Amino acid sequence: MVSIFALYAFWFGVTVLKEKVLRPGILGLLTFLGLAAVLALYAWAHGAGYLSHPVAQVIQIIVGALIVLFTLSMFIPIGRNPKALEGTRGMIEGEPETFNQKNTAFNVAHVGGYGPDVGKKRWALQSQDIFGGIYWTLVMGLRHQVDGKVNPVKQREGVSPEEITREIKRMAKYAGADMVGVTTVKKDFTYSEAFSYEESKLETGPAVTTPVELNHKYVIVMAKEMDYEAVNTTLTDKNERNLAEVGKAYYEVAQVAVALASYVRALGYPARAHHLRNEQIFHVPHAVDAGLGEQGRFNYLITPEYGPRVRLASVTTDLELVEDKPIDMGVQDFCINCRLCEINCPSHAIEAEKAVVRGYRKWPQYQEKCFSFWVSGANTFACTLCLKICPWNKPRFLVHKISFVVATRSKLARRVLYYMSILFYGKRIRVERVPHKGEVEMPPETKAWGK
Repeated sequence: MVSIFALYAFWFGVTVLKEKVLRPGILGLLTFLGLAAVLALYAWAHGAGYLSHPVAQVIQIIVGALIVLFTLSMFIPIGRNPKALEGTRGMIEGEPETFNQKNTAFNVAHVGGYGPDVGKKRWALQSQDIFGGIYWTLVMGLRHQVDGKVNPVKQREGVSPEEITREIKRMAKYAGADMVGVTTVKKDFTYSEAFSYEESKLETGPAVTTPVELNHKYVIVMAKEMDYEAVNTTLTDKNERNLAEVGKAYYEVAQVAVALASYVRALGYPARAHHLRNEQIFHVPHAVDAGLGEQGRFNYLITPEYGPRVRLASVTTDLELVEDKPIDMGVQDFCINCRLCEINCPSHAIEAEKAVVRGYRKWPQYQEKCFSFWVSGANTFACTLCLKICPWNKPRFLVHKISFVVATRSKLARRVLYYMSILFYGKRIRVERVPHKGEVEMPPETKAWGK
């Protein structure tokens, strides 16, 4: 059994070095050498007859049994969370409240709620990264592509909901989605009013909103993976692609949502895309109910396939579909023990303890604190530090996949994964904040808006 652990340590070290992460790779290889030395010492002692004494044999049996039991316990489903299988219903505690979209941090900043300087930076910092500026602008260009005419002739009459659901998921993945799930639209997670970028005056306000009237029954939630290496270089001297990667993922998943909504309308059913810049629903809680993952301490979705490295968009429709079920990955239990995103958040925006927020028990995240850091430096816009430090944020090579498979099943495995993450990857990460270079140009879309 020790030899298996030694080979796993070697495999881990080599894999992580290929991922260009130095510290855990070196420590993995050192662990392999240490375990190999133990095996060599054991073989020598056994050959020399030092382990033939009855007491020594009993000790070997006990130690061997403990190692086997420890290994087996990593695969036994201990410490499951039945509430996770209820999705957002398992989080209800109190009277749910809806939320006005004008109160999101970005929209508050848009109309000068944090001061005119912050409002301007909220947009202008996109131009610090060429691709970042391009992708964020392209997302804005899809604002008016979310809805359209419905084919008056229904194309799938007589087709079962199971079959049409498989078709919709297949088309979503064809269009570029990495994950797709289906659930029903939840009023608690639908904005009470939608914010208008065009009518709300930039930097000065007031915010202009319109009541949301969303009567669709189903929501198709889609996720797009973000590049591991780009996220892993956030807020370092190599932070060249982080903003671009966030914008790129949002743009790509927005394209998928717009395309899929058009596809559903072509089948003869109403459908509306919801993506960054024009959305009427909260994506994360709907994604939880659609079985794509669980909501973590930092309020992002944590998925089995990609951890928190995803961006979301959705399509709502009246096309009759089959709902997916929420899943239990052990995230809630893991996050209670792990506070890495909280202690590494530069703005202290993540709470240590859960609280009831608009009728749901979750970890609060103070968006104004988070946003204040986003605009504090030339490389802080689109900060993904909490995603970077999260132990679930690993590329799903087989060596990592094995760790996460056992972590989703066993409470003991989750504890081991956490402490191994601390040991190999460290508890704190270095943050390098690059100062602003002075005035930066506002993106093109803002020039059409009134002051």
